[in-house]
Amino acid sequence: MKTLLLVRHAKAAPAAIGQSDHGRALEDSGVTDAGKLAHYLRSKSILPDQMLVSSANRTQSTAQILLTAFDGVAVDVLVSDELYLAPDAFLAEVVARTDDAVHTLMLVGHNPGLSDLVSHYQNQPVGLGTAQMFMLQFDTDHWALVETAAVKKARLVSNHPT
Repeated sequence: MKTLLLVRHAKAAPAAIGQSDHGRALEDSGVTDAGKLAHYLRSKSILPDQMLVSSANRTQSTAQILLTAFDGVAVDVLVSDELYLAPDAFLAEVVARTDDAVHTLMLVGHNPGLSDLVSHYQNQPVGLGTAQMFMLQFDTDHWALVETAAVKKARLVSNHPT
């Protein structure tokens, strides 16, 4: 069984004059919502083996907040420029190339790529809001086979989980 956690970054502030989109920071409400998602992860004992994070400021900040949920457990965190605004086809390749020693993979990134990837795996339109996570569990032991594996469990986690 492989578990994929797709997390859209929390709400970001608009770019300041002269600031790139890549450098945008989280708004206060984004910090709060990411904290709620972290609390949810802790309460459900959801712990990724590996976290792949876009190099944008807002995704790295979201990931740092989520890491607080894991109580000091070492998570392999990889930050990549290639994940910044990556399309779903590229994200699917990244998932398929994941080492099979990783049982739970978390991707922290952007729309439309993340929503399109969820929609692809679900065969229906799915939209991810800011600080939302979509969890997919696949009936396979190999990431390379996720594309054709049966989805055993699929769930959207809101930025206001209860």
